[in-house]
Amino acid sequence: MGLFRVRGRLAGPSGQTEEVELLVDTGATLLVLPRPLAERLGVAPRRSQPVVMAGGRRDAWPVGEVRLQLENQEVTTPCFIAPGGPVLLGAVALESLFLAVDPVAKRLVPVEGMVGHAYRVAAPRRSPVSAAPA
Repeated sequence: MGLFRVRGRLAGPSGQTEEVELLVDTGATLLVLPRPLAERLGVAPRRSQPVVMAGGRRDAWPVGEVRLQLENQEVTTPCFIAPGGPVLLGAVALESLFLAVDPVAKRLVPVEGMVGHAYRVAAPRRSPVSAAPA
């Protein structure tokens, strides 16, 4: 799939915001922020997570949370804090915004939410409402 970029706005926990260009990368699990951007936004690492990069190199990166505004929608999403590189828009953020990638047109498209078979099986059945006698 060809890579493409979209414009969005990121906000840190204290309200610091920055408009950014995000490289759409469905191979990335989370949104990825380079450390200098994360520091400007005040994004604090909450934990560390092992990552596997393209080419197979392994590392552990901090994970924080950031507010992402994209395509007139907003969501708080986890993000990797990378040593450097571009801002990547990964699968979790895309799915949280109910967006998918159109690789031919190189654009994001809205999608419906999905609920699996287990909900249908486990969902309580509604009992019919009976009319009270007159």
